[in-house]
Amino acid sequence: MDAASMAAGLKQSGRNYSPWIAVFNMCNAAIGSGVLSFPYAFRQTGVFGGLFYTGIIWLVEVGALLLLIRTAEKYKTKSYQDLVVALFGPSMAIVTSITILVFLGGSLVSYFIITGDVFEPIFTDWFGENSLFADRRVVIVLFATLVVLPLSLKRSLQDLKWSSTISVTMLTYLTVTLGIIGVAKFLQEGIPQQVNFFRGGMHALIGVDIVVFSFHCHIQVMPIFAELADEPNPFFHEGWNWGLREPLLSTENEAPILQKGSSRVKCMDGVILISMTTCFIGYCLVGEFGYLLFPDVESDLLKSFGSSNPFINFSRIGMAVVSMVCYPVCHYPCRTILDDATRYVLQGRIKEGFSWSLHVILTLVLCGAALGTSLLTSDLGTVFSIVGSTGGVLVVFIIPGLILIHNKLGEHRLPVLQDTEAPLHGEEVVHPRNRVKYIRIVGGCVLMCFGFLIFLITAYITVKGKENV
Repeated sequence: MDAASMAAGLKQSGRNYSPWIAVFNMCNAAIGSGVLSFPYAFRQTGVFGGLFYTGIIWLVEVGALLLLIRTAEKYKTKSYQDLVVALFGPSMAIVTSITILVFLGGSLVSYFIITGDVFEPIFTDWFGENSLFADRRVVIVLFATLVVLPLSLKRSLQDLKWSSTISVTMLTYLTVTLGIIGVAKFLQEGIPQQVNFFRGGMHALIGVDIVVFSFHCHIQVMPIFAELADEPNPFFHEGWNWGLREPLLSTENEAPILQKGSSRVKCMDGVILISMTTCFIGYCLVGEFGYLLFPDVESDLLKSFGSSNPFINFSRIGMAVVSMVCYPVCHYPCRTILDDATRYVLQGRIKEGFSWSLHVILTLVLCGAALGTSLLTSDLGTVFSIVGSTGGVLVVFIIPGLILIHNKLGEHRLPVLQDTEAPLHGEEVVHPRNRVKYIRIVGGCVLMCFGFLIFLITAYITVKGKENV
């Protein structure tokens, strides 16, 4: 089979031509209630320490995202579990899929819990303490039925383009609100003297632990990239080029294939850089202003304000809405995993391609399980922390680290030396491609070690408690 035939056979079926839809979906996947913990993270790391550690984590996680989309382009995979199958086989994919399900399942439950916690006191003030709507469980069921379920029934992430803008809008609103309140206070009272500028040790590790999972969108990046069209529209104009070099995945035989898909990769580079930089700027500004306003800030910034500020109260409502629009983005990969598992178990009984009946059933099962769990409990803190760190570490650090180490990724066929190019006797020649191979191996090991360190830190902090660390 020639290169042209191979390229035609591997063509992606994405239908999203707008990179900005992908940007908002990426931001929506990353932004969550975790942004409210950034002032507490800066309290642990210091004013400049917070910027430093957040910048380092931003570089690591953006690098992992860029690596994942290049690997997905090479193996033409459309989900995280498909990528794991292509690289490491079905056994590893089963472990990864179960971990992702539990990890994202905890997030789905937490979104319902946040919605109930925010709107219960609001509805109590509106309708009275004896009203049906003053019941937390009624509030959760109400929003789950009217908002979350219809959004979760969407077939693709592209269909969530309007709801995804809410996360970016609320992050911008929170940033601007804190900035105005902070500047006004600093002009009157000056910068508090008890703030720290740079902290290390275990306190810094607590801050890093918070930052790491605030950029997490590595599971959702696969379907977002898969939905991107082969020839997407430019961000601003035809001359704008976000593309990064791609020698990591090129081989002599595969160059024509990758060249065809390079426009998608270059566009996705821009999507990742814009969305993650937007989160980085918003997170840092919220962290800085929140910490400077309240040097003894709690893990939830909004608790430090009380309930008298109407602008902050609107932020509370906004973050609850963010939880609801984040739900479908986390729901999508969970449903994909269950869809793959169902088709595997019921081989031949489900028609190829999209099935509306299976789509609706799996959506109802997932939403029902998350809803039921949220109604039974309001605090899964310890369990969610351990499960979250395990799943997050696996998809953010371990799998990308294994990809870097994997032999097939980035292999290059070394050219045969001519007689005139033969090295002198006793002279050792190290080909530049070999250096890249060694760098990949070292980078992969470092990434995996960093992931294990984050897991140990999270487990230790969860068991000991933040106040006892």
